[in-house]
Amino acid sequence: MGRGDREMVTQAFQNFAHSSNDLVLAAHFNEYGTRLVTSSADHRIRVFDLNQEHWQLTDLWRGHNGQVFDVKWNGPKMGQVLGSIGDDLKLKIWQEDPTEAHHSGRRFKCVFSQSSGHSVVYTSLDFVNPNKDTYLAIVTRDGLLSLLEPINPEKFDDWREIDQILVCDEHIARGVESCFKLCFQQTTHPNNMAITAGLDKSALSIAVTAMSEVMVYRVIKITGLGGQELYKFQDPVAVLGGAEGLVRSVAWSAEVWRPQDWIATAAADGYIRIYEISTPKENTAQIASPTVPPRTTFSNAGEAASKTGMRAPSGIGAGLDRASLAASFSSLGVGQIRHEAKCVEKIKHEGVWEVQWMSNRHILISSGDSGQARMWRQAHNGKWHEFADFGPE
Repeated sequence: MGRGDREMVTQAFQNFAHSSNDLVLAAHFNEYGTRLVTSSADHRIRVFDLNQEHWQLTDLWRGHNGQVFDVKWNGPKMGQVLGSIGDDLKLKIWQEDPTEAHHSGRRFKCVFSQSSGHSVVYTSLDFVNPNKDTYLAIVTRDGLLSLLEPINPEKFDDWREIDQILVCDEHIARGVESCFKLCFQQTTHPNNMAITAGLDKSALSIAVTAMSEVMVYRVIKITGLGGQELYKFQDPVAVLGGAEGLVRSVAWSAEVWRPQDWIATAAADGYIRIYEISTPKENTAQIASPTVPPRTTFSNAGEAASKTGMRAPSGIGAGLDRASLAASFSSLGVGQIRHEAKCVEKIKHEGVWEVQWMSNRHILISSGDSGQARMWRQAHNGKWHEFADFGPE
């Protein structure tokens, strides 16, 4: 990166005191980049607002009785709403009360709280807002993935669980390091090529790290016995392998006009991997069977706890090598179409912990142990290269 590029990037970013007395574990901007929420090991959540190019602390409060592992904004059209998870086994939903003063510690009120049903901590959460709806996904340390929605779409004080699925084959014993992170594709509908190939335009797209792999789900609505349409998990449409260590972060680009989807991962082996997910044209003649494929389901969290370490029977051919860098699936569930996945780039970034697509959907940013954030984009020849970095020298 040239000196001019470095100066341009440096001017675009600024440092400010986060006021935490301990390690900051998560940070998330709202959609417009004007509000920032952080969570930390000191049990507190902090909200900052951008005021004339300077970040100012709006409020801080004790969010959990333990470390706050993750915190996210809900979509801006849904009001000023946050979700957080902590070491106290709780998921909490916070809603801003503009009548309360700044710095009062009471500006964000907890309107909903839920404990992990089988005494295993939540490790990651994310919101998505297709049209005027809100959905929340959470995953636990042992790989139990849940999808929730508010009972009243205009209020957030009561939520219901729609479905659950275990995303990992292996039992995770206490004391064993694990990593389960998730993200939605932040779009109102899936990739246009996938819709053309037959995927329901209301499908939710979720990527979940499962130890050294990433499970890719298209969650579609299935009509139940009572005639009600509800989102249901089925087998993953792709499994992204190749990492020689835990996958610490996953990010799904929100670009829907590109012929393929892009999913980026950061792994403990010190590599960023970028995968392309495509939907072959022959899908138009292969729309799925009318029967829901068998999988593990739970009537309550206690049942899930008793079977943790088991996973739904896979619809993947027995000859599939999950450690390969490409995956193709031909056994389809209800409303599912065939997806093909391949790793198109493997980038060395020693000590990488986090990847995220920027708002323009074509630039990837990564960060890690060095404290440096590095920015990557695709050249005309299809290769990815670093074009900027910033942070401590």
